[in-house]
Amino acid sequence: MKLNKLAAAVALAAPLLIAAPLSQANESLLIAPEMGKINFDARLRYEDVNDESNKKDADALTARIRLGYLTPDFAGFKAFAEVESTTPLGSRDYNEGATLNTGADRGIYSPIADPDNSAELNQAWVSYSGFDDTLIKFGRQRVILDNARFVGNVGWRQNEQTYDALTVVNTSIQDTQIILGYVDNVQTIFGTHFEADVPLFNVKYSGLPFGNLTAYGYFIDVDGFLTTDRDTLGVRFNGSTKVSDDLSVLYTAEYAQQEIDRALLTDEDVGYYLVEAGVTFSGITAKISHEVQEANNGASFKTPLGTNHKFNGWADQFLGTPADGLEDTFLTLSTNVSGVKLMAVYHEFDAEDSGVDYGSEMDFLAVKKFGKNYTVLAKYASYSRGDSISGKDDKDKFWIQGEVSF
Repeated sequence: MKLNKLAAAVALAAPLLIAAPLSQANESLLIAPEMGKINFDARLRYEDVNDESNKKDADALTARIRLGYLTPDFAGFKAFAEVESTTPLGSRDYNEGATLNTGADRGIYSPIADPDNSAELNQAWVSYSGFDDTLIKFGRQRVILDNARFVGNVGWRQNEQTYDALTVVNTSIQDTQIILGYVDNVQTIFGTHFEADVPLFNVKYSGLPFGNLTAYGYFIDVDGFLTTDRDTLGVRFNGSTKVSDDLSVLYTAEYAQQEIDRALLTDEDVGYYLVEAGVTFSGITAKISHEVQEANNGASFKTPLGTNHKFNGWADQFLGTPADGLEDTFLTLSTNVSGVKLMAVYHEFDAEDSGVDYGSEMDFLAVKKFGKNYTVLAKYASYSRGDSISGKDDKDKFWIQGEVSF
């Protein structure tokens, strides 16, 4: 069955390659620009999970479609609505998610968080840009702040995470972007939602010659989603310096403090920090990074609204920070060969509090874009467990994907 699904994925993705040259001749879709804009996105993905735990290996072939409409500008007002649908193709030999396993034996499989989700309202917002250097947006919307570590859309999954929110973006101060927002509902990747109380701010200053400086605060209280409130304040600096035509130096430093308000246990303060250094030389980028999420008394630093698949290994062993905390030391190599983006990442994981060896992981990625509208991707993750008391098991994941968007 897995080979049949993989063959089907390749066969269905092939038209993307054949049709790619046509994309340049069809920049706009369906309607004239003065009538607004229709956006269309279709993504076909095959995912395979080989799990050494007591769960059965899983595989999924899924198709995701998004269709949206953006109105023209009316005296500074715009409106946008988008529906999203994810459909499994073939047998469902995977665990869709804890609340969506309609099959009697679905829970015996390893999880692949791409549930059957028909015609969900993914976005629906109204914006106003009539004030100088200010954009106000109200309604269900995509919110991605910085690198999506703390607030993101979980865009890797077929069904993305969006927010019912009021956001204000102001750029009236030179070289400064101020984002203020309030979230009162989180629409999750599982097609479920949770009421929320999340004020947030993110202020970025880009006037330095050698990088950007960002200060942020995220005050998270989400009903049914978290058992604790989490208030996070942090600062981030990242940038690059060009040494010569062929050589640039890259660097990032970030620190955050999280106050955890636990209803039944003591409150705790835990920290987060990231230090990263790298170089780009003759088209090859190499970076060494060290990220720490601290823990204390069973309470660990967490990023419940972040795009967590992007961090701490693509095998998704650490989507939620363990109670013992997490240290992730990783090396990243990336380049571009004949228009194909290539990336390899090696991770070493340890518990921050106890020092338990959590294991290691190798990740590989290849992405090819055809014009502005077509993308094909292959991706692989292989996690190897460390100490037996870590509670982790070996896991391999493989994806092949084709996407078209207008």
